[in-house]
Amino acid sequence: MDVVLVRPAKAEDLGALPEVEVAAGSLFRELDMDAVADEPAPEVECFLRAHQRGDVLVAETADRVVGFVRLNELDGALHVEQLGVVPTHGGQGIGRTLMLAAEDVARSRGYRRMILTTFRDVPFNGPFYRSMGWRTVSQARLTPGLADVRRTEAATGLDQWPRIAMEKSVTDD
Repeated sequence: MDVVLVRPAKAEDLGALPEVEVAAGSLFRELDMDAVADEPAPEVECFLRAHQRGDVLVAETADRVVGFVRLNELDGALHVEQLGVVPTHGGQGIGRTLMLAAEDVARSRGYRRMILTTFRDVPFNGPFYRSMGWRTVSQARLTPGLADVRRTEAATGLDQWPRIAMEKSVTDD
């Protein structure tokens, strides 16, 4: 197992992140979710904007970036836009380490909670987040921004598989 360092992204990391996202997304093919696996790579500019806000963390081995988490502020919470780990480094706790680092970012910025949307039943989605203490947010409790995210996901066809919004408190109270 490679030694993995999680750190804020540097400008020189950004070019690799779309490839990491596509590689991570390829796992959906094994679940007959080809439409998700076939989504095009995001533009580097997507990562650049997040990087300029300080909202990208990467996991790197000695020779390359193998994972990332991209964040943004949404409705007064820190929103996990995307988490990705290349399949060759899956199952090593890298996604968990990235998420714990994101929680540290949230706390350091004074957020009380984090939010995300995900596939409810995909093992490396809903069940993974639940194992880290995340809870499902009911439709009635969606904040306006999170409701917008869900509407966009539905409009792009992601709701052909069950999706949920989730939240996690990052404070001790």
